[in-house]
Amino acid sequence: MPSSEDKDLSSQSDNTAIGVIRCEECGLSQRAPTLADEQTLHCHRCGAHLYKQVRNTINRTLALIVAALILLAIANATPFMTFAFKGRAESNYILSGVIKLWQHGYWPLASLICFASILAPFAYILGMLYVLVPLRLGWRPWKVGPIFRRIDALRPWAMLDVYMFGVFVAVVKLSQLATISPGTGLYAYVALFLVWTAALAGLDAQVVWSRIGPNPSQQSLPAVPAPDWIICPTCRLSARKDPALHESHLRCPRCHGSMNPRKPASLSRTWAFLVAATILYVPANTLPILEITIMGKTQKATIFEGVRELVSGGMWVIGSIVFTASILVPTLKIVGLAVLCLSVRSRSPHLNNDRALLYRWIETIGRWSMIDMFMVSILVALVQIGGLATVLPETGALCFAAVVILTMFAATAFDPKMIWDKLEES
Repeated sequence: MPSSEDKDLSSQSDNTAIGVIRCEECGLSQRAPTLADEQTLHCHRCGAHLYKQVRNTINRTLALIVAALILLAIANATPFMTFAFKGRAESNYILSGVIKLWQHGYWPLASLICFASILAPFAYILGMLYVLVPLRLGWRPWKVGPIFRRIDALRPWAMLDVYMFGVFVAVVKLSQLATISPGTGLYAYVALFLVWTAALAGLDAQVVWSRIGPNPSQQSLPAVPAPDWIICPTCRLSARKDPALHESHLRCPRCHGSMNPRKPASLSRTWAFLVAATILYVPANTLPILEITIMGKTQKATIFEGVRELVSGGMWVIGSIVFTASILVPTLKIVGLAVLCLSVRSRSPHLNNDRALLYRWIETIGRWSMIDMFMVSILVALVQIGGLATVLPETGALCFAAVVILTMFAATAFDPKMIWDKLEES
């Protein structure tokens, strides 16, 4: 039975005063004012987004998450699209692409598609329900802090929005060849895309953390840290330093995450991921990603040839989107991260804000390169009509998926606070 202290959780105001807040991009600690609804706080030094006050965030997000769960179940349980060609038709489900890729021996790509389009969204939604429903009712569930921390880390990998654009590109490519009929699953997925976007935009994580509160076994912790206090980089709880332990060994009493303000071995890990991505970048762009057979005629297509086909067919906008997401973005990510690593290695004091903006862009945009991989899974699932029309995956798709994941790992491993180390010293 919830305690009287826990029951007060449901009536707390969403206007949360968080005292001192530390920017996780440049490391600057600054006083955070209480914001009005829909106001946003940015870092005074690097301009990074720190916090946005969202009105009624618990109730709003909970309603949207419940709707998202229902729509995601419908989207996965009902036919997604039907491909009709020369009197033959083939229907697919979201899971169909995963199954076909696995059957053709591309189990790493199948696992990635399944995780990003099905498992991660389901896990995120169920995790949010586990956190928000009890908090709305006024009590704290078991291990709520660590679970909410892991849910937040999972969010970039739940690629419902990217998958939606992959569907759009696949439909455009197939519409030149045959008739595409949307199924109930596709309509549900479009609604899911809108609900998902609204849920993420309306979530005020700081309000959720304030409802979770400090671990009941710990003493009440002040909002404004003294010199012997440290701020958790995940949930922003202030905690007293243990002089016997280094910061890298401290754990947050609320979210159980590391209290270390820096990412350990950041440069070496970033370089390792970058080198691996660069090695795979060449086969990813030179090897074909698809083998397409139409009426007995077979051709293999690389990413660039797919873009050229879209442009030659008069679809400049779609071709530009695919070119940007699949060719330009991976290239700029590799080059941009290499420039950032070299600049912090040389301890350059110049263009700090520009370099911080570059990192922010790299971290945000990288996941969108998965558009082509989602398109491959949809085409492989739909176009399976024997000798009339067949699409099969090729090695280039596996290499390209590895490049996308490795560059995402590299961006996560890079510590943007290193950009400001020279300024901090001076």
